Amino acid sequence: MYYNYRTHCSHPQHVLVRCQYSSSSGHVCDLCAAGFRGLVGLRCKACDFDIHEACADYFQPAISSFAAHPWHGLALGRVGVADDDRVCDLCAAACPPGGFVYRCVPCGFDVHPLCTMFPAKVRSPLHPEHELAMVTAAAAATLGRQCRLCSGCGEVCGGWFYRCDACGVCLHVECLNGARAKQSAGVGSQSTGVGGVSSSQSGGGGGQSTGVKRSRSSLVGKLLLKAAVRVAVDAATNGLASAVLDSGSADDTSSFDQ
Repeated sequence: MYYNYRTHCSHPQHVLVRCQYSSSSGHVCDLCAAGFRGLVGLRCKACDFDIHEACADYFQPAISSFAAHPWHGLALGRVGVADDDRVCDLCAAACPPGGFVYRCVPCGFDVHPLCTMFPAKVRSPLHPEHELAMVTAAAAATLGRQCRLCSGCGEVCGGWFYRCDACGVCLHVECLNGARAKQSAGVGSQSTGVGGVSSSQSGGGGGQSTGVKRSRSSLVGKLLLKAAVRVAVDAATNGLASAVLDSGSADDTSSFDQ
């Protein structure tokens, strides 16, 4: 049962109003950074704060267990205004000041809310013999170049990817259902873990995209919707993640940069 008013841990200072956003809405979800066009969300007009209703249902104050950081729980919070060097330890993209992350304070581990949806293990038709396990950006930095070559497209995996430890097979998230198109000449040959957008970074460091006009949330959302990942995400969350992923896919967020 839904009410016209509700609260959420991401904005505890005010009650949020449930509303239907227009198809031309330019508002962006403060939790997942995707757009609202035609979707239902929760809004605090006084603070200009908006979140998808699906995100409010899915993202909770804390994560007790996360595969990429199993040692401690993670708490949801905003990145401080002065913290302009934070990067997601899963995808290696920036965590901008004012944005939300799940954080382990003792370890300094940060992850975008949307990135927490990536499953620890997936299966791929390119390597049907075994499951592939997630390799985070931080862990990828400890592997040699030859140990990070994607078996799908042949390029080096940067950011996070999936790997079969038994066979040494590595695959970009984008390549799980089949090798993605090779990057065009003149664009750097190393991709980040986010949608294959080239970056000046290597390994787990925080880099910046090279002018490709797509938001991180749009890229991550599209990757999560790929069949090989979607099946694993739905299985791990009992289908609860579907609403969040569908919210992101319903809107073309190319004009919203993180």
